[in-house]
Amino acid sequence: MFIAKPVVRTLAVAACLLALSACDDKTTKTQAAQPSAEQAEVLKYNEYIAAANMTSANFGKQLAEYQKYTQPAFDGKKKMDDLFFTEPLSMGRIKEHLDKAHSMKPDMPELDEPARLYSEALAKAEPVSRDMYNYISAKTYKSDNGAHGREIQPALLSSMQMLVVAQANFFEGIEAKDRARIKAEFERTQKGTLEHAQMGMVYYLKESLDAAGGVLDGKGLGDKKAAFKDALDQFNSMATAYDAKVRENNKTGCSSLLSKANDYLSIGRDIIERTENGEYEKEAKQPKQFQLMQPQQTQDAQSLLQNYNNMVSALNTNQC
Repeated sequence: MFIAKPVVRTLAVAACLLALSACDDKTTKTQAAQPSAEQAEVLKYNEYIAAANMTSANFGKQLAEYQKYTQPAFDGKKKMDDLFFTEPLSMGRIKEHLDKAHSMKPDMPELDEPARLYSEALAKAEPVSRDMYNYISAKTYKSDNGAHGREIQPALLSSMQMLVVAQANFFEGIEAKDRARIKAEFERTQKGTLEHAQMGMVYYLKESLDAAGGVLDGKGLGDKKAAFKDALDQFNSMATAYDAKVRENNKTGCSSLLSKANDYLSIGRDIIERTENGEYEKEAKQPKQFQLMQPQQTQDAQSLLQNYNNMVSALNTNQC
């Protein structure tokens, strides 16, 4: 069985947030026919971001679920009944974003090659995935006793394994570029400005999730507890500073963004408290019959990641 390395999937920050001048509506309209070098880079990068941020397309998870629940039926190891297969709706849309970005200038070696391989893997996986989806959805396996499923399963598994690797490599490229841009923009902005507070939110949001990597892996904060706490505190300061700067021109402030920031901070500080009071450790030592079906640390990790992605989505839509 092919087992993909788990990938924590987080949303990437749109380049419009990182290069506000290049995404100004008026500038874009007047120079749409011949964008500047900066604008061209932003436009291309955002196409790659669009592909990366389609988080419903977790092909590693889809493959693992198929191997666990459906493959045994075609292998004759379980009853062939009520099988399920995810419709490959996102494959075509992701490929469109990848191909469009790949054709644009300027060249981005760190993303163009992983994107090309990702697109090729999608092109191979989509037809056989569509075939399997239609076959299982129509329950044709009850008519032919799984014959067609067994026939196409090797091609499906092979193409999905390639796709999982290609998607992970593309994610790594996006994440590396995402971090480099964020750090550069944060250091460039002037302290005390709206832009500095905005980029500070993004920077320390990323820093905090890095420090919480052990929690996401199920191992706990370990020696990263202080770094996690500091990053959360810095993120909190930047979020409140941003809201204050917005209120200078708009008395209503940016309550929707601040609400999502508070949600992220809340679960983050719960994790610190449960780490310090030993709650996670005590739960792990309990007899299995007394443990929750989903451990508290797992629930908290999922909540942290969800609230992180909610925060990035709010930043990307720039509602304030």
